[in-house]
Amino acid sequence: MIAAATRTVGMIALAAVAFVYVFEPGGTHRVLDPNDPIAADGSLIAGRAHTIFDTDPAYGAFRPPARSDSDDPADFEPAIKRDRGWAETDRALFKRLLGRLDWSLCKSSDHAFLMMAVRNYYGTRGREKHNFSLRGPRATAAIEQEWSTPLDRQIDDYVRHAVQYGIVHKSDFPAKTYPEFAHVFADTEEFGVGCTGTDRR
Repeated sequence: MIAAATRTVGMIALAAVAFVYVFEPGGTHRVLDPNDPIAADGSLIAGRAHTIFDTDPAYGAFRPPARSDSDDPADFEPAIKRDRGWAETDRALFKRLLGRLDWSLCKSSDHAFLMMAVRNYYGTRGREKHNFSLRGPRATAAIEQEWSTPLDRQIDDYVRHAVQYGIVHKSDFPAKTYPEFAHVFADTEEFGVGCTGTDRR
């Protein structure tokens, strides 16, 4: 009976030593290389296992990350594509406005919507052009083309007439805040008296 108890104590002690050996934070086990099978040496200290995205060039392995300031089309074209949704959202605001250019737009709610559409559209367009122009000439040309669709030209023409009639005032869009608006309509003259503060109530 004493011998059995001795064996039990010995087994517990051995298990304790094994536990410390495996889980001891200061253990000497080698941290696995990413290409090693996880915990292949039983140490439970595994590295980050590589996947096909780390080892196969067809899936982007060994490809350097895209630079935010690169003038390489491989870097800036995905960024333009990623931002395309913002452009489409701002263009869509004009769908209920195009073809309608009369004094009814001076009414409070309609005029507020028009001003919001103009601010959002030219604000986004200006920021996009500025940001990509910092990359270089190829990115500049690409973003100019991105914002030169038939719908963009139609929006410019619509807003130009709104400025000429006085429905939209250039003074509402300071050049420092809306440089793209100021650039596009720099030579556009306001001929009409247009909307007044009374009209917008």
